[in-house]
Amino acid sequence: MEDPSYWMLFLSAAILLNIAPGPDMIYLISKTMSQGKRVGFASILGLGTGALIHTLFVSLGISAIISTSVVVFKIIKYTGAAYLFYLGIKALLSGGLKFKENEKKEGDSSFFKSFSQAVIIDITNPKVALFFIAFLPQFYRNNGTSKIIQFMTLGLIIILIGFIVESIIVLLSDKIAYLLKKKPIVSRVLDKVFGTVLIGLGIRLVVQKN
Repeated sequence: MEDPSYWMLFLSAAILLNIAPGPDMIYLISKTMSQGKRVGFASILGLGTGALIHTLFVSLGISAIISTSVVVFKIIKYTGAAYLFYLGIKALLSGGLKFKENEKKEGDSSFFKSFSQAVIIDITNPKVALFFIAFLPQFYRNNGTSKIIQFMTLGLIIILIGFIVESIIVLLSDKIAYLLKKKPIVSRVLDKVFGTVLIGLGIRLVVQKN
């Protein structure tokens, strides 16, 4: 029989971790306000997919091996930072299209592009990998169920909670952006803000100690 206290502790921790402000949330808010809720939801799916890959790596023991290699860890870290710099500079140089124009003109390609960007950002963030390495084993139970199944189940629950929390954030951010973007200059300013945020996240990633 399942222990209710185990699930209460896990769910409470998972909810608190998902609502705590962090780089992913900053990225999501900036992305949504700059390019709309369609792109925001694409980013949610991308971040969730990245988290799922991290969960799989932890389940298979791959993340533990990577975390012990200083060289591999630095390669992942600087690759992620370089990608954030690239996206940030690209946003700074953008002309700042209006929200409705973005949705109609870019369509599915914009959705997939934003999804892919979020996957890469999440996978190349070593802090996310270390989080899953540190968090999931704390809830492992020696009850006959394989470690892979347990870790994947817990990871999927974390991702599901994240999807709910992040969806609310995207809808609120989109509503605020819609009101602001009635003035053309605001759209351009939001792109500059988004670019600055991405470069800031890249710098933050570089200066963090291993």
